[in-house]
Order: sequence, then C-alpha cells, then structure tokens
Amino acid sequence: MTLRDSEFQTPRPPMADYDIFRERLAINYPSYGHALWEPSPRNPDRPVQVGDVGFVRGGKFYRLFNALLSEDDPSHGLGVPEHHEPLVPTVLEHLDTRSLGRNNYCSPGVNMEPDPGYHSG
Repeated sequence: MTLRDSEFQTPRPPMADYDIFRERLAINYPSYGHALWEPSPRNPDRPVQVGDVGFVRGGKFYRLFNALLSEDDPSHGLGVPEHHEPLVPTVLEHLDTRSLGRNNYCSPGVNMEPDPGYHSG
C-alpha cells in the first residue's frame, strides 16, 4: 500500500469571518470596492476619506496617509512617502455620493436568524 502526497498535506486553516465576508461581497458586488468587516472608524472624528491610503488587517482599515492632501497636512501623523505630491484627480465627477441601500447583504447559505447554539461574550 502506498500513500499519495496529498495524504500528507496539512489541511488549510478555516478562513476568518472577515475574509469570507470580503470575498463573497467581492464576487456578488464587484463594482462596490473592497468590503471591510469593521467599516466604522475607531475614531468617529476621523472617518475614512477619499484618498486615504493604508492597509487592511483583520477586516479593519489602517490609514497611513491621504494621497489628495499635502505633505504638511496635520492628519499625516505617520508621514508620507518620500517625494510625495498630492494627487489631483483629472476627472471632474470623480466622487459618487450614492450609498448602498438598507438591504441585508449576505453570502449564500448565511441566515439572518440568530444561531441558537451561538453564545457571544
């Protein structure tokens, strides 16, 4: 009896909830951009703005700087890249202020009803 290579492979860890959420929304609504698991800002006085550059970790957006603002803008507490010049959009109507409707956007197989076996805390 011989064992195939696939029998020795370590199983992949399950995906985090925020990764599943992001991927399913990206498949169903590709024109809406990148979904965040925690879209609310940690500091409500400083929400995410157009031009913010950063990274996503654990489903949250971490802002590094804003590409539309000058190097000396007070919001650039972490600094900006060397030789930074503010980006000037050339398209007149570059902002779309519409927002998603109040519908519940769920992945296939996701139920809006609470799971009786789940206990938060």
